[in-house]
Amino acid sequence: KELKGFMGFVPQDDIVHQDLTVREQIQFSVRLRGSTDLSKRRIEFITEDVLNVMQIDHIQNSIVGSVENRGISGGQRKRVNIGLELAAEPTLLFLDEPTSGLDSTSSLAVCLSLGKLCQLGMTSIMVIHQPRYSLFTLFDEVLLLGKGGETVFLGSSLDAKSYFESLGFEMPQNENPADWFMDVLSGEVSNNRISNFKPDMLFEMWRRRHENEDLEAAATGSSNNRLLRSATKSRQLSPEEDKAILWKNLQEGWDAVDTNKDGVMDAEELKELLAHCAAMVPTDEVVRELMERMAPDSQAVTKRQFVDYLSSLSDDVARDEKLREADATGVTGPHARQPLASMKESSDEDSTTYSSDESMSSIGSANSATSLQEMSPDRPGFMKQFQILTLRRLVQWWRMNRQRGIFVVALALGGVVLAILDGYITKTPSWDAMAYLNLHTCLALLLSIFCLSVFGNDQPVFWRESASGINVQSYYVAKILINTVDVVLMTFVFTTVYFLIRQPYISYWRFIIPFIFTAYASAGWGYFISTIVPPQHGPFIVSLVSFIICGLLGNPSTLANFMDIPVMDIAVSAISISRWAVQMSFLIAFDHMDPHPTDPRQEAMLNTYKGVYVVDGESYGRTIGIACIWLFVMGFVLRILSFLGLKFTNRSKQV
Repeated sequence: KELKGFMGFVPQDDIVHQDLTVREQIQFSVRLRGSTDLSKRRIEFITEDVLNVMQIDHIQNSIVGSVENRGISGGQRKRVNIGLELAAEPTLLFLDEPTSGLDSTSSLAVCLSLGKLCQLGMTSIMVIHQPRYSLFTLFDEVLLLGKGGETVFLGSSLDAKSYFESLGFEMPQNENPADWFMDVLSGEVSNNRISNFKPDMLFEMWRRRHENEDLEAAATGSSNNRLLRSATKSRQLSPEEDKAILWKNLQEGWDAVDTNKDGVMDAEELKELLAHCAAMVPTDEVVRELMERMAPDSQAVTKRQFVDYLSSLSDDVARDEKLREADATGVTGPHARQPLASMKESSDEDSTTYSSDESMSSIGSANSATSLQEMSPDRPGFMKQFQILTLRRLVQWWRMNRQRGIFVVALALGGVVLAILDGYITKTPSWDAMAYLNLHTCLALLLSIFCLSVFGNDQPVFWRESASGINVQSYYVAKILINTVDVVLMTFVFTTVYFLIRQPYISYWRFIIPFIFTAYASAGWGYFISTIVPPQHGPFIVSLVSFIICGLLGNPSTLANFMDIPVMDIAVSAISISRWAVQMSFLIAFDHMDPHPTDPRQEAMLNTYKGVYVVDGESYGRTIGIACIWLFVMGFVLRILSFLGLKFTNRSKQV
C-alpha cells in the first residue's frame, strides 16, 4: 500500500479502453492518478510528454479499437499500455513482458523510450523473455533466475557472457547470447570443467562469487554496490538501430501522406509529412531549406534521404547533402569538426560528473529524510474521481450508439410483435394480466441483458484501475448513473411503441409507471449478475433468471398457489419482478376501465385475476404503493449486491 502511490505496473496484456482515443486514455489516467493540485496546464504538459516519449503523439486522436473494430496497431497499443502508467509519474515502474508480441525493432523502440525515462530518475524493472542480444545489452542491470527462482546472475548485462564463460561454459559461434543464457540455466549446455553438471549448481557458484566480492571489498575498503558499478556499463544504441527505429516510426506517416505511392516526397508532401509527425505545420521556408539539405539537386526526397538526414541530427553537425558538397571543396570536413567533437566530449564528461554527484546527493537526502508516505502523491478523493469518471463514461457512452441502437431496435420490435399479437391476433382484453406478464418479462429480459455490459465488458480494465488506486465507489456510481439514461430511453421506446399500436383505454403516464419499476429492478439483476459471473456466461444466466423470476414465479395462473405458502410467498415477493409489476398494471387498468365482460370465459379469467391481485379491505392506491416499494427495495438491494460483487470478487486480480 505504501508503494502504490509512486509505483506503476504494466501488465503483459494490453489492457486499455477500446472506445477512447490515445490522448483521452493518457489524459484521464493523469487526472485520476495524479496529484490533486495538478493544474489543467500541468495535466496537458504531462499528457504531451507521455505521448512524445512513447512516440504515439501522431496517433493521439485515433480510437484504440479492439479485435472486432480495428484501431491502432499492436505496437502502438503496447505503447499506450505503458503510457497509462507513465501518466501517473511513477518513481518505480514494473513491466510484465512489455515486448511480447512485438517485432525486434518495435521492442527496441519501447526499451529505448523506457531508457530515456530512466535517465530522468525513474527506475524500470521488467520481465522479458527471449530478447535479442542487442536489446539485452541495453539494460543497466539484469537478474537471471534458475529453476526454483534462485539467483544465477545479477549484474551488468555486458558482464553476463563473460561470467558464464568463466564458469566453464562455451558459447557456439553465431549463437544469440541471450538465448544461450537460457539454455545454460535450463541445463541444456554442458560444462567443460564439470562433467556431471546440473543446473542447480549455478546457485552455489553465484553465492561463492558474491561472497568473494564481499571479501575483496572488505579487504580494500571499497564499495561492493553492483548497481552503481554496472550503471555506466550498459550499451548505447548503435546508429543502425537508431535508424531502424526511425524508419519503422516513419513508415506509417509516410504511407498516409504518399498517396500516389511513388516513393518520394515533393515540397507539399514533405510539408504534410512534417505536420503529421510533429503535430505542427512548418513554414514554406523551412521546407525549402530541408529539401536543399536532403536532396539539393532534386525536387523530391526519398525515404532513405529523409531517414539518413534525421539520423545524422544526433551528431555534432548534420550529415546533409549541402555539407557534403562543402566538404568536397575542402572548406569544411572532418578535420574542421574534430575540435568541436573534442570540446563536446570534454563538456559531456564534466556535466556527467556534476550531474552524477548532484543526483547521488539528492537520492541520499531523500532516503534519509523522506518517508514513503510523504513521497506518495495526494490522489483525488471520491467526489473528484466521480466527476472525472462520469465525464469519461459520457465520452464512451456517446461512442456506443451502434450497440445502443441494436438494443433499441430489438425493444421496439418486441413492442410491435406483442402489440399486434395482443390487439389483432389473440384479441385479449386490455386488462388481461397474461398480456402484461409477457410485456414485463420481455422488457426485464432485454434490459437485464443490456446491463450486463456495464461491468462485464471491461472487467480487466477495472481490475487494473482498482489495483492502481481508483475509488471503486466513484467508478460504480459513475457507471450506474450514465447507464440509467439508456435504461429510461429503452423503457420509453418499448412502452410507447406498444401503447401506440395497442391503444389501451388508459392514459400513457399511468400505463408506463409499472414498467419504470420493472426496468429499475431488472437493471439491478443485470448489474449483479455481471459482477459475479464471467462475461461469456452472463446472457445465459440472465435469460434463465428472467424466465424463473418473471415467467414462472409471476404467472397469475399459479401465483395463488405460491401465496398460500408463507415461505414461498415471502420468497416470490422478494425476487419476482412480475409478481408486483403485473399486479400494478392489472390494478391500474381495472381501476380505470372497470370491466364487466359478457363472455363467461373472460368473466372467469377476470375473477381469477381479482382473487390474486385485489387485496380485501385495501384500496387500489395502497396496493400499488406497496408494489412500488417492493420493486424499489429489490432494485436497491441488487445494486448494493452488485457493488459488493464488483469490489470483493476477483480480489486477486485487483492487487
